[in-house]
Amino acid sequence: MEQFISKQLNESLNGELNNLFERWKDSYQDENINDKFCLDGLVVKYKNEESGYDINQKWLESKRKIMFILKDCPNGWSYDARRLLVGSQNDDKSLKNAIKTRNLKGSTGFFKNIALLLYGLYNLTEENKGKEEIKDIKSVGYRNKIIEAFNEIPFAYVESKKIAGACQCPPSLLNKTLENDGKFLAEEIGILKPNIIVCFDGNGDIFNNVVKNYLNGLIPDDECRWDYEYVTDEGVNCKFRCRLYYYPQKNVLLFDSYHPTRLGKEEWKIYEKVISPFRQFFHKYKTFDVISK
Repeated sequence: MEQFISKQLNESLNGELNNLFERWKDSYQDENINDKFCLDGLVVKYKNEESGYDINQKWLESKRKIMFILKDCPNGWSYDARRLLVGSQNDDKSLKNAIKTRNLKGSTGFFKNIALLLYGLYNLTEENKGKEEIKDIKSVGYRNKIIEAFNEIPFAYVESKKIAGACQCPPSLLNKTLENDGKFLAEEIGILKPNIIVCFDGNGDIFNNVVKNYLNGLIPDDECRWDYEYVTDEGVNCKFRCRLYYYPQKNVLLFDSYHPTRLGKEEWKIYEKVISPFRQFFHKYKTFDVISK
C-alpha cells in the first residue's frame, strides 16, 4: 500500500506541487527548511491499489473540486498534510492519528467540521439546501454519512503559511507570511485549479490574499458577490458575516470561513457561514453547471 500512496504523492498534480515546493523552500535560504516546511495538496485516501482510487485522477474527474485553505500546522514540525488519512510508514503515532482523523475524532471538532462542509459543498443543490442535514448533526447515522464522505470525496488541504508554527498564528505573522508567499500560494492554487475555495480564517486575511494574488485583485460586481450578516428564517440577526465571491472568468467560488474548530463558537455557525451563501448562489444560478463547464 505504501508504494501506491507514494505514487499518488509523487506523480501527476501532487508531483507538480512537489516541484513548486522545492522552489518555495529555496526562497527561504534556510539550510534547516526541510524540518519546518509543510507539504500539502490532494489528500490521499486510505485505499489500496486494488480499489483503483487514485486521488489525482479522482480530482480531475470531480465536478466540484473543493480546496480548503488553512493558516498553518500548529505542531512546530514539518509534515505532509496529504498523508492525513493514511499516516507515515514506520511512524506509529502518525498511523494512530490517521485512524482518528479518518473517523473524525478530536475534542475541537476540527476535521468533523471540515467533513461537514465537504459534504455540504459537494452535495448541495437548489432542491437540496442542506438545512435538514445540519439539524441531524449529532445523530449516529448522519455522522457515519459524513465519515464516509470524508473518506471518499476528493479534496485539497492547503496551509497558507508553509512554515510550521505554534498553537496560534496571530494575524500579524500570517499577513507577513502571505505578503512574502502569496504568489507561491497562488501558483499552488493554479496547479490544482479548484472551483470551490474555502478560506479558514476568521479575519479574512487568507481570503483577501487569494483575491489579491490568484484573482488579480478583482472584486466581483453585485451580481456575483454575496456579503451579508446571517439572519435566520425567523428574522434573527446572528451577528456574523457570510462572504462569497463568484468569478465567472475563472469558474471559481471563493468562500470566507471561520477556523474549523468549534472553540469559541457554535458548530452550526461554522457550517452556515459557508453553506448559507452557497444556497444564495444556487437560488440565483439554479445549477453548478455554470462553474464546472
